[in-house]
Amino acid sequence: MILDAQGSTAELVRLGADASRLYIVHNAALERLLFDRNLVGTEFRRVCLESSRHFVGHLADEFRPGDTAELVILSKGLVYQLGDAVAQRFGRNLPLNLVATSRVAVSQESARVAVSYAHLDAPAETLFVGDTVASGATIVAAVGRYLETHPLKRLYVLSYAGTLRGARVIAAFCARRGVRATFLYGLAAFGLGLNGFDLSFLHPDTVTRRSYVDRAARQFSGKPVSAVGWDFGSQAFSPRKYRGLCWVEAEVWGLHGSECLAVAEKPGNWAELAHERAAYADALGPDWRGVIGA
Repeated sequence: MILDAQGSTAELVRLGADASRLYIVHNAALERLLFDRNLVGTEFRRVCLESSRHFVGHLADEFRPGDTAELVILSKGLVYQLGDAVAQRFGRNLPLNLVATSRVAVSQESARVAVSYAHLDAPAETLFVGDTVASGATIVAAVGRYLETHPLKRLYVLSYAGTLRGARVIAAFCARRGVRATFLYGLAAFGLGLNGFDLSFLHPDTVTRRSYVDRAARQFSGKPVSAVGWDFGSQAFSPRKYRGLCWVEAEVWGLHGSECLAVAEKPGNWAELAHERAAYADALGPDWRGVIGA
């Protein structure tokens, strides 16, 4: 692991007694990504790619050409653009495996995830996975499906925003199967909000620099707003949905008209937000049930 890599630094955080490792990565691209909730469209994609280039740059001494592949968790894993990041940083191709997952249920304590599709034609003993980590259940389900088909020795989880709890869940799963897990997280190891969605710098369990806590407190008026929203990736894949979710966040936190959620637009069709309903239904309360649906 390269701790200082062309404008990016990585700091080790101890996970437990096993061989797993978690590094918190700091650079300007990740700061832009996690402190600009108004970032959407092509600029959002560009900043994501730059962040991923920094991630893989830290792995230059551990990258194994010919024995490394990506496991893309559809569809949010696509926004990490790890294949492009590896090509730009190392001049190498990153073979591709695909899985599709869906949340069956979600809470702060746990999540149930089903794998509905898998295309695993690029076996490798080292896997890169790019994904937001909340409970850790999605990556456990995806890697578990991969292990049904191929052996695995090393897993690298590259996450713009991930929780310490999720990393421990994934690391424990990997340790039981003889897989060494390494995590690269953007700016923090977050605590997880009660709704199972919010990853906030202001959560008491978040491990990060004090300067980021202070910056988030100023930006969000002291409210524990998620650094990446409730459906990360929708900033590019479905901007209208993202704007609608931002409006609901502003409603929940009393931030209508605030610059921190300036892209917010009141949803015209609440059905588009149904997949994230667990993030906001309780916070909005019973008066909203007729609007958001049962």
